[in-house]
Amino acid sequence: MRLTHFALALTIILLGITGYLAWEGQQAAKGAREELAFVKNQQSANRMASPDQSSMVQIPTAPATSIAPPPAPPTPGTIALQPEPGEIMAGAGTLPGGGLTVPKSVAEAEAKGISTNTLTPLQKLVLEAQPLGKVKTVVKEQGFVILDVGAKQGLTKGQKFEVRRANSILGKITVTDAIEDSEAVADLDFTTIPAGVNIEPGDEIIAPVAR
Repeated sequence: MRLTHFALALTIILLGITGYLAWEGQQAAKGAREELAFVKNQQSANRMASPDQSSMVQIPTAPATSIAPPPAPPTPGTIALQPEPGEIMAGAGTLPGGGLTVPKSVAEAEAKGISTNTLTPLQKLVLEAQPLGKVKTVVKEQGFVILDVGAKQGLTKGQKFEVRRANSILGKITVTDAIEDSEAVADLDFTTIPAGVNIEPGDEIIAPVAR
C-alpha cells in the first residue's frame, strides 16, 4: 500500500515538472518571436530613413561666378577725395561761419589750388584769411588761451579774433590785458564753440571774417 502511494506521488511530481518545462519552452519561443519581429521592424525603419541613392533626384548647381578683384590702391601723388573711415563731413553751418570739417587730403588739394567743389564762398574766405598768430597753450578749465603773438604784432586789450583750423572757424576769443611783446592771453567765448569741438595748440587766429 505504501509503495502504491509513493509511485502515485512520484508520477504526479514528474507530470508537474514536465508541464513546467513545456510552459517555459513556450515562453522562450514567444520571446524569440517577439525579438525577431522587433529586429525586422527596426530594419524596415532604417530602410525608410535612408532612401536608395538611385531614387534621389540630382539637384543642379549654379556655376561659380568670378569675383572681381578689389580696386587697386591710389598711386603715390594722387589725391583721395573721399574721407577716410572715422572722418565725417559736416554740412555748412555746423561750425560758426559755416565751417566745414573736410578730410586732410581735400584741404591739401585746396591749398595747392586744385578745386574739389567742397567749399562754400564763406569757407574760402576763412581759408584765404592771413593768420595773425597761433594758439600756444589752452587752459580750458580757466577759460583762456595763450597766443604766440603780442604787442609787437599790434595786439591790444579787447581785440576780438576767430580761431581757425583749415577752413573751419572753431570759435571766438577776446584779448585781455595780459599782453607781452610776443605773447598774449585771450578769453574763450564758449558760446561760439560748438559742442564736441576743442581748440588745440597750433590752431590759427585770424581777424573776424565778414558774414
